[in-house]
Amino acid sequence: MKIESLLTELGNQMGLPNLKLDENKVCRLIFDKKFTVDIEASEDLKIVHIYSALCIIPPRDKENLYESLLEANLFGRGTGGASFGVDIEMGEILLSITIEMEKVDYQDFVNILEKFVNHVEAWTEKIDKGEYSRDRRSTATSTSSSSKDKKSPQQLTDHEGPPAGFIRA
Repeated sequence: MKIESLLTELGNQMGLPNLKLDENKVCRLIFDKKFTVDIEASEDLKIVHIYSALCIIPPRDKENLYESLLEANLFGRGTGGASFGVDIEMGEILLSITIEMEKVDYQDFVNILEKFVNHVEAWTEKIDKGEYSRDRRSTATSTSSSSKDKKSPQQLTDHEGPPAGFIRA
């Protein structure tokens, strides 16, 4: 489906009858008066990037934040399939997802957008509250189980093998 058609339909549903890409092929939505989400189409309109700046790169504690973001990035587990990135020029941390337009219909687009906005909101709040801090995460981990009960990959023996369902070559 074409991005222009999707935005027209979304705009009608949201009460925004003039929702469309601007001359730069970008459309900006603001949710709850605080979460800005940009929808940007490629030149040929076949690819759409949905992204949001979550925060300014902090002057301190970057490593703990980056570690938390990378952990969430792994297989999209903590991002709903989106990815974190850093825009050094703007000094911001972004969450983004890319959509191939030929593979989505209107409902797919709405579902992706809704899921994305939910993750933007959750991560913005988590970052604002400093809940990515190593101290907070290690405290939560240490209270749930002791580190001596966990085995590193090097500690596993062959008979313990890989997780169930894993194919071993």
